[in-house]
Amino acid sequence: MADVRPFPAIRYNPARINEINAVITQPYDKITPKMQEAYLKKHPHSFVRLILPKDENPYESSARTCQEWLSTGVLIEDNIPAFYILEEEFTVDSRALKRRGFIGAIRVEEFEKGTVLPHEFTHSGPKVDRLNLLRATQKDYEQIFLLYPDERDEIDRLLQTPETPLLQAVDEYGVTHRLWRMVEPAQVNALYQLFKERVLLIADGHHRYETALTYRQEMEKKLSLPANAALRFKTAAFFKITDPGLMILPTHRLLRTVKLSPQDALKQLTQFFTVQQVSDETAHSALIQNQNRHAFIIYLGKNHSYLLILKDHNLLDSLLKDKAPEYRKLDVAILHRLVIENVFDIKPGDVESVVAYERYWQDTVNRVDSGEFALALFLNPTRPEQVQALAQKLERMPQKSTDFYPKLISGLLFMDVSEQKLL
Repeated sequence: MADVRPFPAIRYNPARINEINAVITQPYDKITPKMQEAYLKKHPHSFVRLILPKDENPYESSARTCQEWLSTGVLIEDNIPAFYILEEEFTVDSRALKRRGFIGAIRVEEFEKGTVLPHEFTHSGPKVDRLNLLRATQKDYEQIFLLYPDERDEIDRLLQTPETPLLQAVDEYGVTHRLWRMVEPAQVNALYQLFKERVLLIADGHHRYETALTYRQEMEKKLSLPANAALRFKTAAFFKITDPGLMILPTHRLLRTVKLSPQDALKQLTQFFTVQQVSDETAHSALIQNQNRHAFIIYLGKNHSYLLILKDHNLLDSLLKDKAPEYRKLDVAILHRLVIENVFDIKPGDVESVVAYERYWQDTVNRVDSGEFALALFLNPTRPEQVQALAQKLERMPQKSTDFYPKLISGLLFMDVSEQKLL
């Protein structure tokens, strides 16, 4: 079903950049202005100059910089197509974890074809920005994160590696990223053939996939493109959906403004939840302890943390009757329908302007304490099997329903998708 191919990667030249840690970055949508400044100061060839330049015309600047680095040998392009085995080693809550997959290029097709399944809706703003960058540079700078089934471990067996990687990098969160190049024809063909039988799920990178799709459709109207044109493909990191190192973190919600007073909000919440005040210090552990009870924390400011536990599960059958049963059990869906929409009267069309998202607990608290936001809503993470079940039913979750950790690092490699490039 899926057309997954090797490609000739563009990457930093080890003869010119001997410290890869100094130039890699987090993905563009995770880079704050403060992080951007730090990356720019850290190294003159930081990858942030390509994915998030700080210039009046950032898109043209990225295109110029990339061409300059290629012509001066800062960047090199591998001479033959390859798959790139990727291993990531990291720690979460004192647990050492590791996941292994590979980077390749997947043919971009409309979701209706059923080859690649989305699991959540996207915002429009990031897609416009990334499309402008793609048009200007004709480079596929960052990978999306795809999940695949491998019940018989056939793909696992192909991802064995020698001890010494092609490159190794450690990011600012202490995550170690290792890459090996797979070029042996029999191995490459075996991997290619195995993916013809599989349907894939987007774990992270919906905006980038949809941007690549829009660009392909746009270019098809302008040019007569061959079937193997590189711009028909998108680079992706592929991981097994049952990999023990697959980690999802929650993405908490922040509301900019609300019409209700704190007292009225708590009163309204009692329609659907038992409401219990907890200390700010114990709120996080209280949420985790109730992870199987559709529980949330609402934070209204210092010393005003409240644990919410859903009273009646049957209520969801009527309020979410247009959704699959699996959808009705999602904490993120319950939070949006019962709390954000029903209690705070924020319509789905207004979510993009009113609701913000944050990964870390203390950062979320700080944004309320500073007065930037009126309140915060904390939730437990979605489980991988929930994501898979809903995607298979073509049911999409609300925006930012999942946060797969660690993020794919940017700057390890990327692909040329100029008009004449073929795969």
